Amino acid sequence: MKEIGIMGGAFNPIHSRHLLVGQCALDQLGVSKVLFVPSGDPPHKKDGLLDKEARFELVQLACSDNELFEASRIEIDRPGITWTIDTLKQIKADYLAAGVTDVRLNFIIGEDNLPVLAKYARAAEFLALCRVVVSPRQTSDSDQALLKQWLPVFQAVLPTAELAILAAPANEVSSTLIRDWLKQGKSVRYLVHDKVNARMLAAGHYQKKQV
Repeated sequence: MKEIGIMGGAFNPIHSRHLLVGQCALDQLGVSKVLFVPSGDPPHKKDGLLDKEARFELVQLACSDNELFEASRIEIDRPGITWTIDTLKQIKADYLAAGVTDVRLNFIIGEDNLPVLAKYARAAEFLALCRVVVSPRQTSDSDQALLKQWLPVFQAVLPTAELAILAAPANEVSSTLIRDWLKQGKSVRYLVHDKVNARMLAAGHYQKKQV
């Protein structure tokens, strides 16, 4: 079976935690690659959201030195509101069209998104499209507790639902932190990929003058 990792989100901007989690998926799940899918026009647009082409450029730069990371334009190029469930359907359809029928999508989310997914009106349809892979935010040793807590919740929605927990070190780096530090004139070196840092500084992304 071909295993594909998928990380979606605003990536506003992409940072070291995203890349670390992607690498953990490669190492622990045996995925053949990780697709980083920046949102195009998300349904719940956030204040201070950088233009989608600029965010895609940063994702591309962050993925540039890992041959198993791929920046995807699937949501950037799709017109209208971009919904994750439609993205999963399209990715699966693209593999089928290419003759790859034995593929499993591994959609990677943060632990804080579990309650949101559980309440999602189309949760059963979503869970049928992928295995949900969880990246714990606060601790790296809560995998069994998380699995015990959430797998029954999702299997109550869809009995065949699959859930996996990544063993990822605790890390409080966030896109909000990056944006705040840049606005304050602080360095975000080592919090983001070097190429991302250089591009953000050169373009003035998230800096005070861009309010």
